[in-house]
Amino acid sequence: MAKLYFRYGAMGSSKTANAIMVQYNYQERGQNALMLKPCLDNRDGERSVGSRSGLSAPCRYVEELDEIDLSLYDCVIVDEAQFLKKAQVQRLVDIVDGLGIPVICYGLRADFMGNLFEGSHWLMAWADTIEEIKTVCWCGRKAIMNARVMGGKVVRSGEQIVLGGNESYVALCRRHWSRGELAPLEIRRISAGKEAYMPLLLDADPNRALVEAYLPEGDMYVLLVDGAAAAEAVVTRREDGACELKNLATAPEMRGRGYAGRLIRHLFKLYQLQYPRMFVGTSPANVGFYRRFGFEPDYVEKGFFTKNYDPPIVEDGETLTDMIYLSRAL
Repeated sequence: MAKLYFRYGAMGSSKTANAIMVQYNYQERGQNALMLKPCLDNRDGERSVGSRSGLSAPCRYVEELDEIDLSLYDCVIVDEAQFLKKAQVQRLVDIVDGLGIPVICYGLRADFMGNLFEGSHWLMAWADTIEEIKTVCWCGRKAIMNARVMGGKVVRSGEQIVLGGNESYVALCRRHWSRGELAPLEIRRISAGKEAYMPLLLDADPNRALVEAYLPEGDMYVLLVDGAAAAEAVVTRREDGACELKNLATAPEMRGRGYAGRLIRHLFKLYQLQYPRMFVGTSPANVGFYRRFGFEPDYVEKGFFTKNYDPPIVEDGETLTDMIYLSRAL
C-alpha cells in the first residue's frame, strides 16, 4: 500500500542527498521516481536539486504537478517540502490515496524561530510515516533546531523564509539554540552562499574575475570563531592530479592568532587521502609563511601578476610580476 512519508531533519542532515539516493535506487530497479521541489527554492538553479555533499539531480516544480503524467512514475519525491502550501500537501495525499503512488517528502520541521513551516505542519498531520534524519550540534548533542545567523550572531526575528546555506544557517541542539550560543571555534565547508565571503576572498585575491572563475568549483572552508568568519580557504583540483590552495585569507581583526595555520593543517588532513600533493601560488613576501607548513618552492609562473592585475600590486615597494608556486606532499 502506498504511503505518504515525511522525512525531516535540521540543516545539514543530508536530506537532499537522501532524496537523490532514493531516486537513484528506484532507477537501479528499473523504475521511475519523479523529483520535485517548490519553485521558490532557486538556490541550485532552475529545475535542479543539489546537496552540500556535491550530489545533484534534475527536478520539476511542485507547481507543475497538474502538467505531469504521473502514470509514468513509481514514486514521487519532494525536496524542501517545508515550503509547501496546505493545498499542495493535500494534492500529495490525493496522489498516494487516489493513484497508489508513494510520496516521500524531505524538509525542515521548524523555522529559525522554532515555529512549524506550513508544509511541515500539514505533513506532520497527514503523513503515514514520519521519520527523523539526524545530525549533531557543535557540542555533540542531537541538533533539532535551525538557527539563522547574521554577523556571527543568532537572530530571533525576521521573515520566515529567507533562502540560504551554511553562510546563513546552522543546526543546533535546543539548549544552544535557546541560548544563542554558536561553536567557540569550528571549521565548516561552504557549499552554497560562497559569495557571502567575497570581501574576505578579495582580501587574498583582489581580482574578482579570477575569484569568480575558480570559486564555484572550488572547495571552500571557513573557520568560524563564535559564529564569525575568522579565516577562509579555497582548494581546487589541478589538471596534473594534485590540488591547489587557491585562496587563503584571515579577517584583519583576527590576524596573529594562528587561524590560517589551523585551517591549513585541517586541509592537509582532509586532502591527504585524495591527492598526492598540494600546491599554492603566492608572492615573494608570503613564501616564508608557507614554508613553515612544509611547502617548498616548485616553479615560477612568469608575468602572472603583471598579466592579471590592473592596477599592479605593489609589495614591499616593488611591483609584483611573477607568481611563485610551492608544493608539499600530502
